[in-house]
Amino acid sequence: MIRVLEFSIYHSSNAYLGHFLAERALEDFPVEVVRQPLCVPKERGIWVADLVGGKASARQDAYNREDCLRWAKRHRIEMRFPEAAEIARRVARRRARPCAREELAARTYYGALGSGREAALDAALFRAGYVDLADVNDEEVVRRACETAGLDPDSAIRRAWEPEPGRLLAEALAAFDRLACPGTPTFVVEGERFWGKDRVDWMADAARRAVARQNV
Repeated sequence: MIRVLEFSIYHSSNAYLGHFLAERALEDFPVEVVRQPLCVPKERGIWVADLVGGKASARQDAYNREDCLRWAKRHRIEMRFPEAAEIARRVARRRARPCAREELAARTYYGALGSGREAALDAALFRAGYVDLADVNDEEVVRRACETAGLDPDSAIRRAWEPEPGRLLAEALAAFDRLACPGTPTFVVEGERFWGKDRVDWMADAARRAVARQNV
């Protein structure tokens, strides 16, 4: 079966949109979508752009919000953004935390693999940030996402800090770097990279061609 790798982070607005657009685009495809949630290691910074050493100006950030809301409206995806003051408070909290940005959220996803509830948890973590306007860096927010997904929060959090979820998270970040992914979301189909919510259709076309070749 053709595998589609999807690299994302839960507080990336473009990854949020790209994830749900890809879910729709690949709904009837005989492909395996391999979710690869990431975190931002402390040594790289606290922003999503820090994953690849990038920075965004205030103008670019404002435009990205405006553009994402247009995309959400056009594709009928529920989406909201927190106020600037709330974002500033979150940044201050991130700088004070010992763990990487969104490490717990990503670890909890990997810990849930095989439970049958991982897709529901994935969606709940995304929606926590862009529908509920919560911060998925907070353990209580992750716990609520677990409950929404039908997982026991205590068990899920304990599992998240075991070695195996940490290994899978590290492998995902290593693959992201090895494949030279330029940002989130990046989809990879048979080695071909597609970066951004505006490349989901192109990714789906590549997946369709790959399936056709496999069936020849």
